[in-house]
Amino acid sequence: MARLNKLEDVNFPVKEHPVYVIMGNGDLEKRLLVKDKKALVNDRNQRVLGIVSQSYRVVSNAEAIDMAYQCCRAVFPETKDVEWEVNHVDAPSTAGYCHIDMVHKLSALEFRDVPPDQKPDIFGPFIRVTNSFNGLRALGFDIGFYRKVCKNGLILPETVIRFKFSHSRQEIGETLKFHVERSRLDQLKNTFTESVAQLRACPVERSQFEPLVCTVLQLRPPKSVVVDDVLGDDIADTEMAIDPAWAALQKHLGDLNGRYANELGDNAYAAFNAVTEFASRPLINRCVHRDRHGMQRLAGAWLAGFNSACRQPGFSIGKHLQQMTKS
Repeated sequence: MARLNKLEDVNFPVKEHPVYVIMGNGDLEKRLLVKDKKALVNDRNQRVLGIVSQSYRVVSNAEAIDMAYQCCRAVFPETKDVEWEVNHVDAPSTAGYCHIDMVHKLSALEFRDVPPDQKPDIFGPFIRVTNSFNGLRALGFDIGFYRKVCKNGLILPETVIRFKFSHSRQEIGETLKFHVERSRLDQLKNTFTESVAQLRACPVERSQFEPLVCTVLQLRPPKSVVVDDVLGDDIADTEMAIDPAWAALQKHLGDLNGRYANELGDNAYAAFNAVTEFASRPLINRCVHRDRHGMQRLAGAWLAGFNSACRQPGFSIGKHLQQMTKS
């Protein structure tokens, strides 16, 4: 199903409406008010976004972006509001929740992780806003990094700086309190750059790129389908067709892996960039079952674990793939 990727698609007013239960029928029909519930409705198209408690603090997506600017000022006080911009929006067609990425446009927070005699990669910070109208997600602000060359977003779930607020009037007032120790932010930068350096030092054969990317993102081929019903009785019952969706996905991954291997070399860093690009721009394919946010979280979780795993004696990508497949 198509997703919403434009800011104007999610920048709609939200209205609260009472919820009623209709009992009986005809002349005996009664309408009973559900006193502890309310409906949140997209006032642009009159679509119900969710049924929540009366105490639910509604935050429009426009208000959530204003709060994100507060977060930027608190976490990165050396920056200005004009240096941040909305870079990406992702929401289901129902608009019941959404993720909005704010990125830093300038070079003040770039990170160089390799020696000057090598081609440097430049990373910048981003803040991902999570907002919802169905009571299933807290209002969240996650700090992550992205590679500025291709704008691949990344969130590191084990080391990320994260702020979460339940949708209650007690937690969400006129302003939110964002506070983070400077040493914690510095630690996050150092951990990230060390992880990238470790990826660069780990060799990966070309034949291992696709299995590694598929394993990290949990992309699996569908069950084979018998083709004799489609192509006629000339095909034996045991002959199986290559699923066209999986074939298209493999070709896309092959092109992606080849591009990064040629650009960055046969190493885990090139594979990691293939992972984050696919996660940031998922192929619309029935073999892809997770959304952008979910796959980026998988990429971040793998990087956090790989950083320690690759330091162990006797480590190899082959063994690493076997362990990941078993887990």
